[in-house]
Amino acid sequence: MEWKITADTAKLLGRTAEIDGTLWLSYSASGTEWICRDSECTIVLAGDFQSGDPVHSPRYAVEIDGYRVAEETMGSSRESVRVGCGEDGSVIRVIKLSESADSTMGIAAVICDTKPEPTPRKNRTIEFIGDSITCGYGVDGELGDLYRTANEDATKAYAYLTAQAADADYSMVSFSGYGIISGYTESGTRRIDSLVPPVYRTMGDSYGAFADRVKPRDMAWDFAKLQPDLVVVNLGTNDASYCGEDAARQREYIDEYKRFLQTVRACNPGAQILCTLGIMDQRLCGSMEQAAREYREESGDGRIATMRFALQDMENDGIAVDWHPSAVTHKKAAKQLTAFLFDRYFGKE
Repeated sequence: MEWKITADTAKLLGRTAEIDGTLWLSYSASGTEWICRDSECTIVLAGDFQSGDPVHSPRYAVEIDGYRVAEETMGSSRESVRVGCGEDGSVIRVIKLSESADSTMGIAAVICDTKPEPTPRKNRTIEFIGDSITCGYGVDGELGDLYRTANEDATKAYAYLTAQAADADYSMVSFSGYGIISGYTESGTRRIDSLVPPVYRTMGDSYGAFADRVKPRDMAWDFAKLQPDLVVVNLGTNDASYCGEDAARQREYIDEYKRFLQTVRACNPGAQILCTLGIMDQRLCGSMEQAAREYREESGDGRIATMRFALQDMENDGIAVDWHPSAVTHKKAAKQLTAFLFDRYFGKE
């Protein structure tokens, strides 16, 4: 029997969109999770027009009871994955490993005899807003490799690892090269085509399109569907390539950061907000902290804090594609962030 993946049949992970019966995924680590009571099931996946592209094809993973049983980039617009389940039922998870910018993918159907059941929601939910670091850019490659979705895996990045350690549901809103006032630039010229604030309220920003016709940026996200307990913002690494040590540009970053915090608060009225920075570049850490401090003083919103990540140790911990954090660095960052969250928000467990 063919079943559609909806909130009635599965737990939806992160921001998802239903179009013509297919559950579409754009953001890193978005996906779905359900309980299968049959001995096996077939998962039918849909890809957009980027499927098969050697750089931009969507990458995904399938897990059974926490063990990865499939990990592929989509080579066509329609693919199926058959998986076996345990005698007493198994938890099946399908996750988009690659980021929004490259492509989108969907879960068209699940074929099994028994109706899938949603797994229970966790007691806490964390939203992560970030850039390539949050996406797990190049984590499955090494310095000298060319970036492609085949070496990107959001589940090996600090954000996903922190959610797992905190036993939290999650949502990722992250784009490689994006910033608050400028995307990454090598020339010092401001990049306004790669900014997170204009697309934060949407389903993403992608070369691809849901069902090859709906651009994620044109589809608003309904924040009522998923209200996090905590929002972690990690933006400024790309802005630093534009701001450098220029005081006027740093001031602009501070002002725009404060405006973005107003947006985050408006969209997530009940959440704590944690501003972080520093894994790859620490030049704007002080500006990030000043933005949070000024926002708190001007708004009276006391539910905001800051944390500086330790700078990556490339000599001892390795380095991934384009000088990005290695898997070892991500694990260290997740450990630091998790400890901070339990100390400040979740209690010592």
